[in-house]
Amino acid sequence: MKIAFVHQNFPGQFLRLARTFVAEGHEVVGLGMVKQCSVPGVKYFSYNAVPGPEDAPYQNRYSPVIPRLRRAYGVAYRARELASQGFEPDVVVVNTGWGENLFLKDIWPKARHVAYFEYYYHAKGQDLDFDPEFPVTNEEVIWRLRLKNSMQLGALDAADAAVAPTRYQRDTFPAYLRDRLAVIHDGIDTDKLRPDPNGRIQLGESGPQLSRETPVVTYVTRNIEPMRGAHIVFKSLPYLLDIDPELRVVIIGGKGTSYSGSAPNGQSWFDVFKSRIERPVDWSRVHFVGNLPYDQFVKVLQVSSAHVYMTYPFVLSWSSIEAMALECRIVASDTDPVREVIQDGVNGRLFPFFDEKALAERVRETLAERDKSAAMAAEARRIAVAKYDYETVCLPQWREFLGIK
Repeated sequence: MKIAFVHQNFPGQFLRLARTFVAEGHEVVGLGMVKQCSVPGVKYFSYNAVPGPEDAPYQNRYSPVIPRLRRAYGVAYRARELASQGFEPDVVVVNTGWGENLFLKDIWPKARHVAYFEYYYHAKGQDLDFDPEFPVTNEEVIWRLRLKNSMQLGALDAADAAVAPTRYQRDTFPAYLRDRLAVIHDGIDTDKLRPDPNGRIQLGESGPQLSRETPVVTYVTRNIEPMRGAHIVFKSLPYLLDIDPELRVVIIGGKGTSYSGSAPNGQSWFDVFKSRIERPVDWSRVHFVGNLPYDQFVKVLQVSSAHVYMTYPFVLSWSSIEAMALECRIVASDTDPVREVIQDGVNGRLFPFFDEKALAERVRETLAERDKSAAMAAEARRIAVAKYDYETVCLPQWREFLGIK
C-alpha cells in the first residue's frame, strides 16, 4: 500500500508506524517542515509554509489560525506536486494540531484520510481554569481557544476517520462528535522498557552515582512549567528532603515552555518556582539534569524509588506509561487523564494536585511500604504491557483502523 504521514515535525507520533510499514514493504511517504527525515526507507518531502502575515500587529490574536493556514497551503502545494508526478496514496494520516489536513482530501480524493486529534479546548473544566495560582483574566485567551477548536472542526470535516490516543483526550470533544473518534494509543516498546534492579547512573561528570540503594525521587517534564505541575513539585522539595537524609531528587526537564504561557517579567518558570519555595532546601540533594537523551532518561527511571507524575487536565504524557512499563513506584496527581492509567492503591498512589504536603506523604508511604509499592509497580507494568504495548496491542489496532494488512 501507499501510505502518507503528515506532521510538521515529522515523524512525530508516527515514528513507529512509519518504521513498521517500511519494513513490511509498503511505500511510505512523509511530509513535514523539517528539512531531513530520520526514518530510513521513508520517502520524505519537506514543505515550506506559504508567506503570510506572521509579523502583523496583534499577531497573538490570530495565531490560532494564520500559522495553521500557512502550513495547510504549504503542504497542499507540495502534495499537489506529488500528485502531478503520479503519487496517489491509499491512506493519508495527519496530526491535525498544525492545520495540515485541511486541503489534502481535495488533492488525493481517493485516499482514506485519517485525522489524529490530541485535544479539544474548553474555557471551563479543563486546563484553562484549573489552577487558581495562574488565573486567566483576558477573555481573548478564551477566544483563541475557540479559534483553535474551529480549526479542529474543519479538520474533522475533511477526514474520513478520526482517532485520539486516550479516552480522556477523545472525551474533551463535544459529545455529539465522540462517536467519530476511535481511541488508539501510539504504543510504547515494553520489551525494551524493563525494570533493572541493578541499574546505576552517573549524573553528569561530577555528580553522584545513583542506584536503587539510595532513595531517589524522580520527576520528568519536557519543560519546567505549570501545566505539568512543576510548581507543586518545587514547593514539595523541603518536605521530600525531610523524609530521609540520604534522599535525592532528580528533576528532568528544560527551562523553556511547551504548553504554558511565558513566565512573568522575562523570567523562566524554573526561576519563578525556585524563588517561591517557602522553606530552605538542601540543593546538594536536588539534581536538575535538563532534557536527557532517551537512554539516559530510561536509566534515571530505572533507579527511581518513587516517580512523581503530574499534569493539569490535559494531554497525557508518554512518560507516564513509560514509567509504568519500567515498573516505577508512581506517585501521581489525581486528575482525569491520570486516572485513566493509574488507579489509587492498585498500580500507583494518587494525591490532590495542589497539595505539596500530600505529595511528600505519598512518597514517604511509597518508600516505607516497600512490598506494597513493589506489588503496585509490578501491576503498573502488567497494565502497560496489556494495554499499551506497541507490537502486541496498539499496532494491531492501528492496522485494523487504517485498513493496512
